[in-house]
Amino acid sequence: MNIAKKVLISYCILLLILILSACKQTEQSHENINMENEHQEQQNITHSFKNLNTGQEFNIIHAYMLYENYFETVKDNPDESPHKLYQQEIIEPIYDACFKDTEHLEINLFQWTPEESDYNSIKNQVESIDKDHINKLFEESLVKSSDILSSDKKTNVCVFPKNERFPSDMMTAGSGKILVFLNDFDNYYSLSELDNNYKSGISHEYHHSVWIEKHYTDVYYPTLLDYLIMEGQAVMFETSVYPDINSTAYVIDENFNKEYWSRIEPNLEGSVTDQIYEILIGGTNGFPNYYGYSEGYKMIRSYLNLHPDMTVEEWTSKSPKEIFEEGNYMANYE
Repeated sequence: MNIAKKVLISYCILLLILILSACKQTEQSHENINMENEHQEQQNITHSFKNLNTGQEFNIIHAYMLYENYFETVKDNPDESPHKLYQQEIIEPIYDACFKDTEHLEINLFQWTPEESDYNSIKNQVESIDKDHINKLFEESLVKSSDILSSDKKTNVCVFPKNERFPSDMMTAGSGKILVFLNDFDNYYSLSELDNNYKSGISHEYHHSVWIEKHYTDVYYPTLLDYLIMEGQAVMFETSVYPDINSTAYVIDENFNKEYWSRIEPNLEGSVTDQIYEILIGGTNGFPNYYGYSEGYKMIRSYLNLHPDMTVEEWTSKSPKEIFEEGNYMANYE
């Protein structure tokens, strides 16, 4: 091979390397732009703050603000799957903050894709939301809650529009991840009552978040008693944060009904997942509304009546069995 050919081959190889390098840089450039756009989008919908007393960090992520762009994207791409576009436009920008590594709950996010018939009502709801007011309510509750029960973990509250396919208005998906589905309660509550419900609800879910952070393990298989105590602790906590709101008034039945108790007492140590919801929420199968929350709260109260000096952190760390037995709760049904 003569020198001219060697030079030509070397030149071609060098040119190929330069072209591949340029392509790689272009790909990285596009990736960087996409990451910057997602970061900017999340900044636009996120209200961040700290508890000045503890240094604990919080984010309120207004996910409902992404829906308008989602509706436009669906309109411009009629042949694309709405589920795919929902994942792309709404879930992906907030996935890390709201859903990544959730210990407590597995969620099928595709089920949240709204039907086209719901678009207008969601648009109207989103337009009516007072973002600053939500920030004020949630920030107050989170600061008050973390003053009483602190966490080392950043807490994200992700706010969505009303979701008819989801049975709850608030839930804790995992440690540091609280989900809120704003609802239209104007026909049921005054504005002040609605504000109080949101504040006490956030404190309730915050307790779940901290409990999961500090006490949940991969080998956790909850019994019915575990569920009752978990919800009872959260109700007790919200009343500790907001003692003047009296949020338990619509939940707690002060009677100790032996008929209801006889139906659940034999299963307290068993895993009865298929019956958990009807027992906790009540209103079906003969149980009164919020039956499980009521019994759980009264279990915590019985325990604290016998241990009045116990701090929130201390009774939060107690096992359900300890709370049930050391609170002498069975005496109420003898």
